[in-house]
Amino acid sequence: MLTRFIGITGPKKTGKTTTIEALVPILQKENLRIGTVKVAFRDVSIDVNQEHYDVVRHRQSSPKLTLFKSGIETVIFRNEKHSLREALKIISKDLDIVLLEGFKEDLEGIPQITMLKEAGQEKEFVGDYTVALSSIPEFSIKSKHGLFIQYNKLADIVKEKALPLFPELDCEHCGYSTCQEFTKEVIRGKKNVEDCEVLGFEDSFVILKANEKIVPCKPFIQDLIKNVVSGILASLKVEEEELSSVELQISYEPKKARKNE
Repeated sequence: MLTRFIGITGPKKTGKTTTIEALVPILQKENLRIGTVKVAFRDVSIDVNQEHYDVVRHRQSSPKLTLFKSGIETVIFRNEKHSLREALKIISKDLDIVLLEGFKEDLEGIPQITMLKEAGQEKEFVGDYTVALSSIPEFSIKSKHGLFIQYNKLADIVKEKALPLFPELDCEHCGYSTCQEFTKEVIRGKKNVEDCEVLGFEDSFVILKANEKIVPCKPFIQDLIKNVVSGILASLKVEEEELSSVELQISYEPKKARKNE
């Protein structure tokens, strides 16, 4: 089962963190494996309590990974820059749902619940990926917007509206020019997750293109192509152990040219 993602967004001090704190135990009671992500709005570096300053010194030596282990937790620092998408793939293995906190601009392509602090903020903070609006009880905001729901219903929205990460291959097999356009249609209820033929295969070891457009290949087809190409290379005395990747390009002559021969 693919991990699904949903963002908790909104202006500053609207209770985004409070909402995630409330949602995690509710969802875990339903035997869902939950992960959380905080997307910082500015470039910062996070380290453990300064009592353990040796960890900071370890990281300053620029290793690829640093692991901090104490009696109560284990923290792995990846000392390298990743896009949000790359980072989500790293942390989401074996999780059912990941809750992300950040501003809507940082979470494009991911369905979002927008938290409000004041009446009238709906227009400014609702975007293409907004699936619901709400407000923590402390603010007691009431809205007539069609997406507004009561705070105690948010867990249901998370389970219903969270989506997997679509591949961003822009193969157009879904009928849309980009994966982001397709995602928007899924959020609007006009398309289903199953309409993406490439979902789950974006990290394939075989990528097939025709006229510069990706053709989705299921595992059986990938194995078939790889075995055929490996057989050809072996016959040409190319050892598979020496290879990291292979590119094969086939050009088709225009029909008119063939007729004139």
